[in-house]
Amino acid sequence: MDEILRSEEMDQIEGMVRLAFSYEQTALYFPIRHHSPVCAYHLKKVIEEYRPDCILVEGPASAGGLLDIMTHEDTRTPFAIYYSYRDLPGYVSEEKEDYKCYYPFLDYSPELVAAREGQKRGIPVEFIDLPYSEILIASEKGKGLLKRSEKNTYNDDYLLSKNHYIKQLITRAGLRSFDELWEKYFEIGGRQESTEQFVKHMLAYCLLSRLHSGEEDLEAEGCLSREAYMAQRIRKKEKEFQKLLVVTGGFHTPALIKLCQDKTKPLTEYTLHNMEKGAEGTYLLPYSMEACDSLNGYASGMPYPGFYQDIYEEAEKQNPKAFEDTVLKYIVATGGAVRKKEGGLSACDEISAYSMLTGLSFLRGKKAPGVYELFDSILATFIKGEYGPSTDTPLRILKEKLTGNGVGRLCQNAKIPPIVQDFEEKCREFKLNIHSTLLSEVTLEIFSSKKHRLISKFFYQMEFLNTDFAVKTKGPSLRTGKDRNLIREIWKYKWSSQVVAALIDVSVSGAVLEEACTAIALKRMKEDMNSREGAELLTRMYEMGMKEQLPKILYRMEGILHTDGDFFSLVDALSRLIMLEEQNRLYQTEIELAEFIGAACEKIIILLPLMAKIKEEDLSSVMTALKTMYQLMQREDYQENREIFYEALQKLLEQEELQAGLEGCIRGILYGTSLNTASEIERACYGYMSGTHDKLLSGSKLFRGLFFTARDLVFVGNSFIVMMDTFIGKLSEEDFMGILPELRMAFSYFTPREIDEIAKKAAEQHGRKGKDLLALKEISPLIYKYGRELNDTVLNKM
Repeated sequence: MDEILRSEEMDQIEGMVRLAFSYEQTALYFPIRHHSPVCAYHLKKVIEEYRPDCILVEGPASAGGLLDIMTHEDTRTPFAIYYSYRDLPGYVSEEKEDYKCYYPFLDYSPELVAAREGQKRGIPVEFIDLPYSEILIASEKGKGLLKRSEKNTYNDDYLLSKNHYIKQLITRAGLRSFDELWEKYFEIGGRQESTEQFVKHMLAYCLLSRLHSGEEDLEAEGCLSREAYMAQRIRKKEKEFQKLLVVTGGFHTPALIKLCQDKTKPLTEYTLHNMEKGAEGTYLLPYSMEACDSLNGYASGMPYPGFYQDIYEEAEKQNPKAFEDTVLKYIVATGGAVRKKEGGLSACDEISAYSMLTGLSFLRGKKAPGVYELFDSILATFIKGEYGPSTDTPLRILKEKLTGNGVGRLCQNAKIPPIVQDFEEKCREFKLNIHSTLLSEVTLEIFSSKKHRLISKFFYQMEFLNTDFAVKTKGPSLRTGKDRNLIREIWKYKWSSQVVAALIDVSVSGAVLEEACTAIALKRMKEDMNSREGAELLTRMYEMGMKEQLPKILYRMEGILHTDGDFFSLVDALSRLIMLEEQNRLYQTEIELAEFIGAACEKIIILLPLMAKIKEEDLSSVMTALKTMYQLMQREDYQENREIFYEALQKLLEQEELQAGLEGCIRGILYGTSLNTASEIERACYGYMSGTHDKLLSGSKLFRGLFFTARDLVFVGNSFIVMMDTFIGKLSEEDFMGILPELRMAFSYFTPREIDEIAKKAAEQHGRKGKDLLALKEISPLIYKYGRELNDTVLNKM
């Protein structure tokens, strides 16, 4: 390792090692990389040999109360500390947002090893970093824990792994990535070094990384504020204890040594902000190996936590061949899984993989084969032929095994919000697997099984709370109105730490899931929203089976309907309300909606006169709304609005610039009420034919609207067919091709049998029979193209 770390600063490093790592000093500093088995290995040796009076660990001081739970014998890794902060005073930014982050722990996390060893030996252990809220306040926008990330982590190692110096180091070592560099020189090489030599190399690496980081960047990241606070805590503890062990991320260690070495120089006192009660939350939650993998977005993690867990366990057994035995185990496990899934893999292939793996480690100057040699050997020996999506099964299986699928568990003394307890209790009741991160599937007979309907409600509630726990892949959808003929739901669900985190976030809204959903729904209803949004929220309450809470939602819904002036919003709300009324019995949610449907109808009727000049893209929505209204008016409950609705339609017809498609739709509805006769409709159609060229072309839209609401007109005698034939005969070939899409849409409302009947009538109009049309020979597209080109050529010559 000395050959790649050699630099002009080695004298400075040697001096720092003497200051930092001496069993004679009051404070002994141990630099770590978060989740590093080799750091955990040497740290245990240091605790055994140094026997400190107190152990100080990098971690937000506000989490100190969780240390007893973290070190409890019944608590199983992986788990994480979940921090949340609600910035109501605007200390972080004017937006006053909510913030959250995770601090995961594995068995081989040095911080957890320090805490467990302290608990076992009766040594006090304390977290000494700034509280999470203060770190946020000390960071600039877009920096540190304020970076926009799906999953922010407290102990982000990127300062130790991503800078110009690291890139040069990787190039000088001839390796492919920082993780491979770390494994070769620290995880593999460091295990065979003395603890003093290992600490020296760690400090050299960390100091050189820090020297290549700008002071302004460190200020923006909040690093300098954190280090000032930690140094303040260390100085204080030096007065209380004779032997301190300080365990911090390696990037901070050089700065802490420098700040604390001169006892005569007073430190700047870091003053904490006044926080409202409940603004900051700190909880322990179970985590997963998958979430701890740096390849899945965990910034401060090492890749392949399952693999390094096995390495750590072998090292605990004092196995000198920890890496050799572990990679062999993964070759055999991967080979067995590939044989089971695809077959065609022999023991000879596994032997070849191990032989190549050991050869590669020798050629690369590694003292033992690691995970990167494992990948290369599997790629070369298990994959026959070209590597691609169809042949990558062995590597996908290997990655899954290297990551692991374990899930942590907290002891019974752990402080868990009631809503999380309710979630876990329901999962036990419904026999849902939440002790694995694997995706599970369940099929629910929601209309024939009471238990299945309860599970469905539970899934909908978890979906409403944005937990990402369950996703419905098939089944009836009340929100979209699709697949309502289906009687089963198929759900896929998967536990993750984000599920628990999401529940903790909404725990202020209720102690159980149903209570939280109700509180959040009522809060949303109090906000400004239109009828569409209100009806959608009402639909979600239906899905969640919360019929006792529906009256409160409906009370607010009534006010929204009366104040909403958006025609399309009201139409959408009407459709949803009608659909919910139809589904009342099926979903066992008997609640009266006629009053609200009537209110929506009245408001739509008032707005109808404003719809004359609708846009082309809105035509379909308006026609569907008018047809729905017409069908609704035939029901006895809504007869009192029937005449008003028809009057509104007739007034619309009197408007000069009425959209042609809308006119057709209205005439079709009025034809069904006998307020418009077939002859009147035909006269209107002939009026379009005798008008301007644009008026003639818009006739296709008229037919579309007419066929949407009264397609039976076509089959009343032959006069309508004659009129249609006349219309098409007036069009040039170019005009016909232009309106053909509109005509196709118009005729799409007919059934195949009705299309045949129309074709038969049209053929008779020209002295043909239906069979004659079938006897016509199809013209080849090539012949047609040739004839067209020949015709154009002749016309040009003439």
